[in-house]
Amino acid sequence: MGRSEFREGLERLILRVEAWSYADSDAGAGQPTELARALQSLASIAPNPALMAGVRRAQDALDDGLSAEALAAALYRVRTDLDAGMPQDSLPPSSGRRSPKRGRSPNRGRSP
Repeated sequence: MGRSEFREGLERLILRVEAWSYADSDAGAGQPTELARALQSLASIAPNPALMAGVRRAQDALDDGLSAEALAAALYRVRTDLDAGMPQDSLPPSSGRRSPKRGRSPNRGRSP
């Protein structure tokens, strides 16, 4: 279970919430229960605590009876957080080599 599985689940859930927000009220009668299950499942595969907390905030929005738009906004924030973490996670591991410019600058901490 990794980021790709989490991303796929998040994207599917966002699409479901968007469809729910545009549907007639009768068509979405069972949606909150199904979405609550999907949110719980997504939280269980979150690749880090920050993303899990974001999914929990989306669950809180649903539990509080907020609109589908508010729920979608919470999920968009999770997606933004996931995207923000991607470049860092895709960097190759450090070889342990340091920059040739190590140590303090001789001018650091001096007043002009």
